[in-house]
Amino acid sequence: MLKNKSIRIFYMVMSIFLMTHCSSVKKDLSEEKFLNPTTEYRPLALWPWLNGFVDTTKIVYELEQMHDKGLRGAVIWDIGSLADPDKIIPEGPAFLGKQSLNNISIALKTSKKLGLDLGMVASSSWNAGGEWVDSTHASMQLLSTSHLVEGPGTKKITIGIPESQWGETKTFSRITSIAVPYSDSGIIDTNINKTILLDDFISEGKFINWQVPEGKWEVLTFFMCNTGQNLVCPSPKSKGLVIDHLSYLATQSHFDSIISRLSSISTPDNHLKFFMLDSYEVWQMKDWSPRFIQEFKARYQYNPIPHLPLLLGHNCKDSVFAERFRGDYSRLVSDMMIENHFAQSVDIAEKNGMKMLTEAGHGGSPRVDPLKALGNSHIPMGEFWNRKRHWVTKEAASAAHIYGKKTVAAESLTGWNHWQHGPTDFKQLIDIAFCEGLNQVVFHTFDHNPEIAGKPGFAYHAGEHVNANATWWPYARPFMDYIARCSYMLRQGNFVGDACLYYGDQAPNLVPPRRIDPNIKPIFTEDKCLHCGDTKPVDAGDLPGYSYDYINADIISNALISNDGKLVLPSGQSYKVMLLPDRNDISLEVLKSLEKLVFDGAVVIGPKPERTPSLKNYPSCDLEVKEIAGKMWGNCDGEKILSNKYGKGTVYWGKSVKEVLEELNIPPDFEAQGIDNCDYHIDFIHRQTETEELYFISNSSPASEKITGIFRVDQNMIPEIWDAETGLIQRDVVYSKVKNGISIELQLEGLSSRFIVFRNNSTRKNDAGLNYDLQFGFNKKQKVTEVSPIDLGANWEINFDANMGAPKSHHLEKLTSWSDIGHEGIKYYSGAANYKRNFTVAKEAISKKVDAFVVFEDVQEIAQVKLNGNDCGIIWTPPYKANITPFLKQGTNEIEVQVVNAWNNRILGDLRNPNKKSYTNTNVKYKFNPNSSLLKSGLIGNAEIIFYKD
Repeated sequence: MLKNKSIRIFYMVMSIFLMTHCSSVKKDLSEEKFLNPTTEYRPLALWPWLNGFVDTTKIVYELEQMHDKGLRGAVIWDIGSLADPDKIIPEGPAFLGKQSLNNISIALKTSKKLGLDLGMVASSSWNAGGEWVDSTHASMQLLSTSHLVEGPGTKKITIGIPESQWGETKTFSRITSIAVPYSDSGIIDTNINKTILLDDFISEGKFINWQVPEGKWEVLTFFMCNTGQNLVCPSPKSKGLVIDHLSYLATQSHFDSIISRLSSISTPDNHLKFFMLDSYEVWQMKDWSPRFIQEFKARYQYNPIPHLPLLLGHNCKDSVFAERFRGDYSRLVSDMMIENHFAQSVDIAEKNGMKMLTEAGHGGSPRVDPLKALGNSHIPMGEFWNRKRHWVTKEAASAAHIYGKKTVAAESLTGWNHWQHGPTDFKQLIDIAFCEGLNQVVFHTFDHNPEIAGKPGFAYHAGEHVNANATWWPYARPFMDYIARCSYMLRQGNFVGDACLYYGDQAPNLVPPRRIDPNIKPIFTEDKCLHCGDTKPVDAGDLPGYSYDYINADIISNALISNDGKLVLPSGQSYKVMLLPDRNDISLEVLKSLEKLVFDGAVVIGPKPERTPSLKNYPSCDLEVKEIAGKMWGNCDGEKILSNKYGKGTVYWGKSVKEVLEELNIPPDFEAQGIDNCDYHIDFIHRQTETEELYFISNSSPASEKITGIFRVDQNMIPEIWDAETGLIQRDVVYSKVKNGISIELQLEGLSSRFIVFRNNSTRKNDAGLNYDLQFGFNKKQKVTEVSPIDLGANWEINFDANMGAPKSHHLEKLTSWSDIGHEGIKYYSGAANYKRNFTVAKEAISKKVDAFVVFEDVQEIAQVKLNGNDCGIIWTPPYKANITPFLKQGTNEIEVQVVNAWNNRILGDLRNPNKKSYTNTNVKYKFNPNSSLLKSGLIGNAEIIFYKD
């Protein structure tokens, strides 16, 4: 943790060193790694072992499939089945018992053999805990009892047992007893002189013998109580208590218990690579821990006991006073949880040669400053959902950027759309998350399926089931390679952001997503967090073309310096301006740091603060805030006077971030001109190495867009287009120099993306094998007028798998969705079908100067094209095209297209015909509505072969 001046000095020295020395270090992108990304850039997957039950043969098979399709590895997730009404999933062994360890050992040995990375969620289900947790280390809460007494007179008051909203309180200990003047309204006087401590009057631990002064008094006794909360949904034989996440000893004991069990199957050269902490979902309560009072006094330098009633339903006359105390309490909960759980787990993992993958952000029921919590992990992890609003990826990315972490993970594609979507739909959402900062996909989920499960098989209650039972799994390699190439590129250099947004030091806190799934309508307005609906802690307004990160008190106070007018971090990450929250309080430590930053040249935007949010050193702390703010803001009032020079820097108040950037002559980093982009469907993220500028440009709309992209780069640089789908590079790019950088026209097909890489030198020669113009698409090439396109929209023979209820073959007059065909076996079919037909090619089409493409209007979900028995590749993104030039011959040609849809239609068919043979088996079939619409499947619409000149 960053706690003291020596650490701050270290970071300052490192920042200066980096800025003065890194220019001599050349770090070029690797074209080879882009084409063939190594394991570390490939997607991971959560690997649920439902009910702890596994088939060891299938463990090996599934790991082999992960390797074959290009995954990095898996995170074992022992968990109970939340969705198994018919109890078809057997019970497995207790988590980390003898048989469980044997299963993990098999997975470890297989992963080692295959070169995969294997991790494990650090509990059965989630939240740290297990059968090894006793009441000493279990989660704690603050509770109280209350008695009304009237004096004067001697009273013997029975303390009683505190009541919990979750049932009988079995394990508890008294913290303190106090008396406060009684008020019918619940308003108390928090003046310490009005509160009477009663600890000296306790007898037998059960009674208070007290000489009551005149008047009515409320006697409050506060207790530290076990909540009794168990793991959320452990496998049946793995139940146990959740730990006290605020306790250093509880975290240490928890991981000691896990690691000691794993030691029997681990070796120095073969052990788990990761522990994972899933989202924090402990019951909402007043958190407590044995050392809470001591820590509070040490950090805030006052006694919290007289003010404890403010945590349990009482208010005080001074609402700001109450707000300060509750803020101090919440900040301490956050700090203790971060230091004693998240940060300590990182230390424990490191000592055991592992990394900690941590979902510590504002999904679930967080208590923390999420940036600080995520920064105290090896790999910060967010989440994003399919067809749901739960997007928390920007938070993890900001944490990674400000804490110097290269990898940003996300629980990816969580949702309840079982087997309705495939790689094309997933790519749309992953690309949006890439623009948020994601560079490590962790699929939610790759469910383990024993042989008895059938197909589509066992499934966790949520997730999009990216596993070996997916119909499209045999064709998944290009999808995985695409993700890996993007992840490689998006870990290079540093993120380019113009602004950092300070979100205050309150806890819990949040970083709102920039965007969420565009297929759903947001339920919250733009001024609220689109994920949770809370008010944004700091709002930069609309900033088209500019990127930003959120930043916290920890980094401002301990790591940030000002250099050449920029706000700079030890990693080299920098920003041009900082925005403060629109509020009148600020941490005194943060304000002191801001004063130095601005004096040294930084630009800060925000209102003049008047007080601190804490009772620490109150009221003198407020006087200090006013003194420092008076110097920094000067006569700036946010209305008539909108800025003030202080030292080398400037403070603005009353201007937006966009207005200040424009005043500083900082143009947008990227502009998509020529279109209406108010919904940001043309999105971007920019990273910068020592020698390159790297932009990822995404079109999340299904419609093709022609744009003019303006990139804020050195005009002497040369652009190249890197295609993550193929790994090939187009260096012959048409561009022009403009006022603010370089202008490039781009044709972005629906759901497409491009990397635009600017370098100081380029060969200007395209990669061999690049047969499609990445800048202009088909628009660049000239159609061969001597040869007409060949219409393939009719007369196909389709072969189905008759074992899935379809006829062995079917003749199609025209390409139409299987769901629109009258035959029930086809309408409800799920799986692969083979399309086949012949066509004739004239002599004029066979030329070295002519390229031939087969193009389909729509493919649901994925297809593999063969011409005359030769593989022409897998097509899964618009335009659904395959280059068939090398295998085309004069005369008769045979084209085959193997098309795969999703499981949805076959499941619906089984539900609609309960008295007929069922072709599917799954524990989540009940989640399907038989009245739901069937999904489009197969080749749909127009299809043709088109000829182009080189």
